[in-house]
Amino acid sequence: MQTRPVNPKYCTQRIRVDYPHVGIFDTKTGIPWLVKRRVGQNAMRVSHARMLIGGTQDTSTTAKDQYLCYWFHTPGSGHGKLFGQNLKWDEGQLILRIDPHWNYQTMELIASTDTARMQRNIRQQHRWGEKLFQAYVAAKPKFAMSWHLVGPRAEDSMFDIERYEPR
Repeated sequence: MQTRPVNPKYCTQRIRVDYPHVGIFDTKTGIPWLVKRRVGQNAMRVSHARMLIGGTQDTSTTAKDQYLCYWFHTPGSGHGKLFGQNLKWDEGQLILRIDPHWNYQTMELIASTDTARMQRNIRQQHRWGEKLFQAYVAAKPKFAMSWHLVGPRAEDSMFDIERYEPR
């Protein structure tokens, strides 16, 4: 299935660390997209589906099957626990939503019984997370930040994978 292209009205490829936002990572091209900062719009409240052309009419998950969804929090922009984990909300946080059962490249479900394929899939999603985290580090935030992979269940998640400290 062909997915919709990213909507340039709402999105930019330029990584920003000066405001909290949502984003999508295109697994086919390796390009991260994030919501632009716009007057009258909270960049954390825009749905991931809206980031795609036609996203306001069709917000089904099929419209974004090749994109990993993520959230970028600047210090102080988040609160509470995530699957029971305390995050350091006085620091930056990059949170990627992963799915061990969904192969973003082939756009196929992986059976729970195919554990070897699921493990390869998780490793691939982890590599995309590393690439995205490094893009945010390259933007030289003036604050410490960490990144996390959050799955559909707590046991599918990985917290505090890597930490960045400004020099």
